[in-house]
Amino acid sequence: MSGKKFWLQLLSPVAIGLVAGAGTLIFYPNLGENLGSFIYSHGQEPTSYSYAVAKAAPSVVNIYVSTLNHDYSAADSAGTITMSASGVIMSSDGYIVTNYHVVPSGNEPNKAIWAQTRDGKVYQAFVIGYDRRTDIAILKIQHNHISPIPIDLREKTNVGDVVLAIGNPNNLGQTVTHGIVSATSRSGSGLLTREQMHIREGLQDLIQTDAPINQGNSGGALINTSGNMIGINTASFTSARYGTYGIGFAVPTRLVVHVMNEIIKHGRVIRGYLGISDDGTTVLDNKTVGVKVGYIDPQGPAANSNLRLGDVIIGVDDKQIANLRNLIDIISSNKPGTVLNFSVKRGSQTLEIPITLAEDRASID
Repeated sequence: MSGKKFWLQLLSPVAIGLVAGAGTLIFYPNLGENLGSFIYSHGQEPTSYSYAVAKAAPSVVNIYVSTLNHDYSAADSAGTITMSASGVIMSSDGYIVTNYHVVPSGNEPNKAIWAQTRDGKVYQAFVIGYDRRTDIAILKIQHNHISPIPIDLREKTNVGDVVLAIGNPNNLGQTVTHGIVSATSRSGSGLLTREQMHIREGLQDLIQTDAPINQGNSGGALINTSGNMIGINTASFTSARYGTYGIGFAVPTRLVVHVMNEIIKHGRVIRGYLGISDDGTTVLDNKTVGVKVGYIDPQGPAANSNLRLGDVIIGVDDKQIANLRNLIDIISSNKPGTVLNFSVKRGSQTLEIPITLAEDRASID
């Protein structure tokens, strides 16, 4: 067969198809559009986060606080539920993380804590320890074969990521809401009271989200679309007076895991304590950044040093600080008993002041 004849036989069906198609479109001009839409729609999967929810939700529990019987026994029928919230299973042997503001305080011995798993089973939970600075509490239930929530500490959370909040809002039962990450590295200094968190420079490194976090979501999981936990829901900022909604906060997973490990190991999180409050970040004449001392705890280690009100801390151990958060991180990451040398501007003088850190014993119980 000659090459010319071969190409004619090959192209003839194509030509006939093009002519037939063009003729069809002339008489039925909408057919192409309808056919394209049919093919496109049948090739698409509906937007769904069911995979992520199915992966993470079995590890989110309902938390209940109830009164004990008159004899302080904790039978299932004991007392009345006084609070409902959420928690997350962190290990197969029954460690659960929730918020500190959820658990009863030390002066409430007539309260019991319960954890209800997704299958409806109820377990009594016991407080292993808590950390007011991060609003984290660790509970333990008697269960050795329970599924922990998936965690990948290598994942990075970015502004704009789609996230899902899983919890027990208003005791409705397990509920999923969704939104995006609105901001990261929102700082907080812990709880002022059990109902109010101080959102300002502090130890926390909060994730801000517009996923609805309602009362009862406290202690629940914030997950990504892979089903991995990225944080523990801890607070929402709402104001009907100013029309402010859709601002929620979660403690990032990396910090949660650190706090949990410290509590399991030591019963508390051990941090260094200097004993000052700031009066703002100050930029000096030479553009050096400093933190102005606005208050000195009379019982803290700074009170026993040469540090004075109005001093501006510009460095620690010969390293310049960048901002207040940087100073807080340095102090809290060092153990009690560590001697740090603070570089301080006082008027025209630059002083070197050594201070031995104490232990941060913050408590509101």
